[in-house]
Amino acid sequence: MNIKKIKLDLTVKFLNLKNNSNILQGVKDAMSNFREEVGAFHGFTVLDDMGSGQGVVKRTYTMRYDRCTLNVGLILNQQSRNQ
Repeated sequence: MNIKKIKLDLTVKFLNLKNNSNILQGVKDAMSNFREEVGAFHGFTVLDDMGSGQGVVKRTYTMRYDRCTLNVGLILNQQSRNQ
């Protein structure tokens, strides 16, 4: 599994996403390019959910695949819905 290649691809996808895009769907779509390496997608769960004040929430999601687990940390502004 080429972790550097996967990280680079995910970084480029994050930079190119629009503000109103679903980040988790974008990650899932990006990881589908590496299906042979990571295996099938099994779902995601919220690993951590905590408010950091003034309408800002930090969430960590765990995305499970056959051969790896990906943790994605997101910061969400609840007023503007920016991630």
